[in-house]
Amino acid sequence: MPYLIIYYEKSLGMTDYVFIMAPAIIIAAIVTALWGRVYDKKGFKFSSLLAIASLCVGYIILFFTNTTLPVFVGSLFMMCGYLAGMAVFGAMIRDNTPENKAGMFQGLRIFAQVLIPGIIGPSVGSAVLKNAETIVNNDGTTSFLPNANIFLAALVAAVLLLPLLVVIFKKQKGENN
Repeated sequence: MPYLIIYYEKSLGMTDYVFIMAPAIIIAAIVTALWGRVYDKKGFKFSSLLAIASLCVGYIILFFTNTTLPVFVGSLFMMCGYLAGMAVFGAMIRDNTPENKAGMFQGLRIFAQVLIPGIIGPSVGSAVLKNAETIVNNDGTTSFLPNANIFLAALVAAVLLLPLLVVIFKKQKGENN
């Protein structure tokens, strides 16, 4: 999110980025709350693939556009996909956690959803923005001036997730037979 705000404000020159982010975040939160019903009715495979598809559509729109309405639409798809995906994967982990063993498995969830992305994400971002201009933020810190390539890199990362999902789907299918 910090790079996203810098991207809107500095790279695209949108001083009114709050009018893009706030409605997109609120709508994405509502979609995510309702997405639990989709997960309950259609299962992990359908709901996770649709969430990832939404995320990817958002990345594609954001990569190719730089005006307010398309950026809002891309941001909405991206945030809906991200939040719904996190909810779906969290629900799948919870559904597969053995009873009375939740504490043992929460560390794995934090490792998978926080630590790994927290290490890999900045590394990818740093590589993508290696030659990017640096700017001084309002608080005196410096950061890269993000460009649309961050969305292309995120799209590649999301697509690389698909083979892992195929393995999970096959495992689930084997357990159901």
